Formats: sequence, structure tokens, C-alpha cells
Amino acid sequence: MYEEIDYNKFYRLIGDNIKKIRKEHKDSQEALAKKIDMSRGFISQVESPGLTGIGVSLDTLLRICIVYNIDIREFFVGFGKLINVKDNPNIEIKEYVNN
Repeated sequence: MYEEIDYNKFYRLIGDNIKKIRKEHKDSQEALAKKIDMSRGFISQVESPGLTGIGVSLDTLLRICIVYNIDIREFFVGFGKLINVKDNPNIEIKEYVNN
């Protein structure tokens, strides 16, 4: 059975994680924007939790992964809580092991 996902919360989660990762690398929005060939305004929109409907493409996420040498799963930290995984029998969680 398909459960409706609140995409605005999903976009905010990704935006918050991008902001956290950027700050961990001590970059400004402008610095990140230059590194991934985007505008600072776009980075600001993606990171702003108050805005609705602002998503980011897989291409952009991959660019950030390359720049910061991170795993793409970093952007989805907290997703399980967002969709209430423990109480949803329709979702199977798989453990991933790095070899």
C-alpha cells in the first residue's frame, strides 16, 4: 500500500542536511555554489526550511558528493523518522554494509 509522503518535509530534510554538510566543511553558500556551478540564490532556496516545493536534482546531489567526498546517503539522514518507519509495515529497511 502506498503511503502519501509530505514532499515539503522531505525537501526540508534534504536542505537541512545539505546545510549541515556545507557548514561542516566550513563553506559559505557562495563557496558551495561556485564549486558546483550553481547560484548562491539556489543554494539558499534549497537550504531554507520555510520554503515549500524547492527540490534538488540527483545531478546536484552528486556534484555535492564529489566536492565534499561524501556518500549520497548523507542527504537522507533522518528519513526514517520522517516517514515513521517503525510504525509502517509497508516499508522494509535494509542494512547496507560498506565493503
